[in-house]
Amino acid sequence: MNTTRREALKALGSAFIGAGISSGTLFADGAAAKPSLNVFPNYGWLRGLGIVPSWGANIVEAWQLYDGARFREEVALARKIHCNCIRLWIEFVAWKTDPEKITARFLDAVAGIAEKGMKVMPCLFNRWHDKKLDYGGTPLAGDWAPYCEYVKALVTPLVNDDRVMIWELCNEPKSTDAGTQEFKWMSEIAATVRGCGARQPITIGTMRGKNITTFAPLMDVLNGHPYAHNRKALEVMIAGYSAIQKEIGKPFMVNEAIPGALDDLVRAEAVRFHAEMLSAAGFGWMGWVIREGRAIATRRDLPDGNGINGGGYHPFFTKEGKLRDGLDFLAEKPKLRAPWEKD
Repeated sequence: MNTTRREALKALGSAFIGAGISSGTLFADGAAAKPSLNVFPNYGWLRGLGIVPSWGANIVEAWQLYDGARFREEVALARKIHCNCIRLWIEFVAWKTDPEKITARFLDAVAGIAEKGMKVMPCLFNRWHDKKLDYGGTPLAGDWAPYCEYVKALVTPLVNDDRVMIWELCNEPKSTDAGTQEFKWMSEIAATVRGCGARQPITIGTMRGKNITTFAPLMDVLNGHPYAHNRKALEVMIAGYSAIQKEIGKPFMVNEAIPGALDDLVRAEAVRFHAEMLSAAGFGWMGWVIREGRAIATRRDLPDGNGINGGGYHPFFTKEGKLRDGLDFLAEKPKLRAPWEKD
């Protein structure tokens, strides 16, 4: 990156104007207004899980069949291993089936997570897809207005809400340069969130290298998704993330990590070294997902390819709510605690 951070932000502001995109809450020099709620310089204490509700084979089904009591039962499992944040996936394709009902269910889910003593990281869009059983997500389209209305419906009620730790605009957008339609769309979503008056920071679930630096101007907190199969590989990834963090000058978190495995003990060892090394690096960690269910990679008979020996089976808890073998160490109180947690 040959430009300074300030120059990059100015370029972003110019890109908004040149593309005819609303700039949201931007200062005159093109820099985005700074967040003022749940702002942290370091995320070593971050410890969480993403939720794919066990009853949903895809994102639409997960929200159409939403059950507040069952949802609370599932997020409570994460608290057993001292999680302090839940990554809550939702999607435009689910919301548009019944906007009023799905908005109400989303707000109930936020409440349910907070009731268990954890913060919420809403993930508004998904760009990850699987060939065997797609979980669902948003295709790029020419008309962004419906997506912005969806964002406004979910974000506006929570702009000053301490229960929301950070807004994740999208899981794993693929762009590695700012000239793509995907980047322009994501820029509009970022401007919409800020235009709503959200006081919480913004992140995007990017993966590595240029994918991170491309979207960095839109983020308050940088993000990486390491799925290392051994300690050495994770060392390399952490070094890369640290270099990007230094170059960009923004905090860095990891909100999805750890390869799946069909062998419980192999998976447990991967959890152990990811948790240890990512916390020490100041990035924290969030695993995927809480409980065995019906969706791709949440069931043993339908793993994805993102796993050790190709066995991408990712849950931390079985369908009976039992912690998988070898993960008992997660029940020990962690040394690093979230800023809002008290002994």
